[in-house]
Amino acid sequence: MTALDGIVVLDLTRLLPGAVATQWLADFGATVIKIEQPGVGDYARHSFTSGDANPIFELTNRGKKSLEVDLKDAAGKEAFLKLASSADVLIEGFRPDVMDRLGLGYATLSVANPRLIYCALSGYGPEGKFAALAGHDINYLALSGVLDLMGPKEAPALAGIQIADLAGGSMQAVMGILLALEARHRTGRGQRVDISMFAGSAALMPIPLSQFTATGRPPERGNELLNGGYACYQIYPAAAGSFVTVGALEPKFWQNLCRELGCEDLIARQYDEDQAPLKARLAEKFRERTAEEWFELIGARDCCVAPVRNLKDAIRDYPSAPIPTLSETPGQSSGRAPELGEHNREYL
Repeated sequence: MTALDGIVVLDLTRLLPGAVATQWLADFGATVIKIEQPGVGDYARHSFTSGDANPIFELTNRGKKSLEVDLKDAAGKEAFLKLASSADVLIEGFRPDVMDRLGLGYATLSVANPRLIYCALSGYGPEGKFAALAGHDINYLALSGVLDLMGPKEAPALAGIQIADLAGGSMQAVMGILLALEARHRTGRGQRVDISMFAGSAALMPIPLSQFTATGRPPERGNELLNGGYACYQIYPAAAGSFVTVGALEPKFWQNLCRELGCEDLIARQYDEDQAPLKARLAEKFRERTAEEWFELIGARDCCVAPVRNLKDAIRDYPSAPIPTLSETPGQSSGRAPELGEHNREYL
């Protein structure tokens, strides 16, 4: 068996954050039913691609079911209410008032199904001055203060991956749903789970927040322990255009690194106020070999050194099964993404 066998999830989300959240649930056995707009479906089916199908959609919707339901139509609402009356979880990604205006908000659905766990995944949450704003990953990172800490001193830099969408949204949604399922075992009742990708992004900064709380000084991009200010936690150019990362924060790792590089005189200077000489010295040493050569040479010697790999090289070491790894009820990555309305007859 898998961990979520028998759990039925209605997925009204579009694009990435909701799809990834429900994909994780599906990988661990939940039956995920996508509720899609007739004739259009999830925008991700054909967004951001010049081909007929979006590979992102295919990856994040495998093994799910698809129903075409018009939530603005009386018959569509009736069908949806029947589905919701027996579902365990509903997740939607609309702006805060949309489901209420459709007459399908939590207050209504919880009467029809008191055991329903209703997860609302939005940019800024159901209340507050930002609640009605449109947004994407870059906006949530910007307003939460995360983006200000990314990149060199001169200007913020894009991460190239969806941090707010996935770590601040999808993961938070899965965690909230699982917490609510566990609570339901004790109370017999469902509940509403609100996920804000803005708030989820802010939750990723315990270290900068604790520093600010303690000192009253906002962290500075490119000048802190974890964003480029110190030689012991840094990205260095290596030979042949490669790059090597150093994460030798603890003194024992820094000592090992300095010894391996023949820089023992730097051991006592790990946290000197002036880091420029340390960075220059290590940069000079790392240029002697490629990042992969350094990894082969000292990667296993407790130096916290690793090469910056491109996806083509990195993917070889990816886990084959869904994470997290469970010993008794592991997940399974299987199936394909459904065609729009493929399961209408089965469910409707």
